Amino acid sequence: MSKAGTVAATSALHLLEQYREGTSFFWSSPQHTLLAQGGQIRWSAMEVSEENTTDFMGAVNVNEQKRNEETQLFINQMEQLMEKARRSGQTKPIVVGAIPFDPIHSSAELFVPEKIQWAEPLSPDSRAVVEKRPAAVGCEVREEPAGAIFQQSVNNVLRDLNQGVLHKVVLSRTLHVTSQALVNTHQLLRNLFRDNTHGYTFAVPMTKLSLEKSNITTDKRADVETEKETHRTYIGASPELLVTRKGSKVRANPLAGSAARSDDPAEDRRRAEALLASAKDRHEHAVVIEAVAEALRPLCKQLSVPAEPSLIQTRTMWHLSTEIHGELANVNTSSLELAFALHPTPAICGTPVQAARDAIREQEPFERGLFTGMVGWCDSEGDGEWAVTIRCAEVEGNTLKLFAGAGIVAGSTAEAELAETSAKFGTMLLAMGLDSSVSSMKEE
Repeated sequence: MSKAGTVAATSALHLLEQYREGTSFFWSSPQHTLLAQGGQIRWSAMEVSEENTTDFMGAVNVNEQKRNEETQLFINQMEQLMEKARRSGQTKPIVVGAIPFDPIHSSAELFVPEKIQWAEPLSPDSRAVVEKRPAAVGCEVREEPAGAIFQQSVNNVLRDLNQGVLHKVVLSRTLHVTSQALVNTHQLLRNLFRDNTHGYTFAVPMTKLSLEKSNITTDKRADVETEKETHRTYIGASPELLVTRKGSKVRANPLAGSAARSDDPAEDRRRAEALLASAKDRHEHAVVIEAVAEALRPLCKQLSVPAEPSLIQTRTMWHLSTEIHGELANVNTSSLELAFALHPTPAICGTPVQAARDAIREQEPFERGLFTGMVGWCDSEGDGEWAVTIRCAEVEGNTLKLFAGAGIVAGSTAEAELAETSAKFGTMLLAMGLDSSVSSMKEE
């Protein structure tokens, strides 16, 4: 084993059980399972000049050229991070972690691990061995914003769409969940790993913040009597691949257009067929595919884009899906550079991008942070995988903050978009051991 810490392949279940909250990065994809541990070399936030900062109300004053410059600075810093690891003795360093929706105004959670272990993906037979248990108990749930306020925000965006300024905006909301005991993050990861067979399950250790700066609700923190140290973890199971690179081969799998699953098989099939036939959802999907293809074409000498979308399913949702394949024009283009070329896609932001960003800041009463950013890894050769950070939560102590969003286009209704976000909360709620209906239990 080199000082880089890469060890021989083991089983996915073994890696799952070796996970330790606070020190481990866990990643599972349809290709493999990764456990990365120890992070003495950690990314620290870039300096942002005054003209690129936001005022206290969050109004954006960043032009696209300056944003591109800051993005290139971020990529350069990642290269410097791996070079620092090489100087410390690592022969094949890898960067793992999560990058926020807006890397200029929120902090990334990235580090070069000391020890890396790879395994095959968990087989369907092995998943049955993973015992599912509740990860939180006696939970209270609070919405932010309240359902009625979210619907008003959707209507505000629909008004702007009708004026022709915007074509699509993705609005999100959150659930603040307080457990009577510490959240069992390891069990939460087990449950997500077990139930999400075709997606990207992840757990990212986060740097600690003071209570004043934390995104987590802390109302009942004092009620939890424990001497156990708590950690901050970003955890989830994303169905959406942003991009993967292996050598010169590139693959992206954008999703847009969704429908909630049904427990009744006949109704479930009907919903899937209706989604595939929906003019509104197919238009929403086409906007995303066009943007992804447009971003990849200058970087690829060959690009294959299917003419028609297909369906993929999670335990709670149906999605329209298109798998795009390409071959790089320059083999030195890294997976991280590809990810930034694509981010943010219309699937999680909207279009036009800057106008959609402005609408999001105006309508959403919270900072997204890592939500709708990207999570994954990139090695020193440029290979890597990055998923869109959705179906996720930030966990700290006895509290969780869940996130879900919905794309608003012409033809959307406030009621349907609220219902879509409620359905998307289901991935995390079910993994916690709660019924997905709690997503509308209590409003602010």
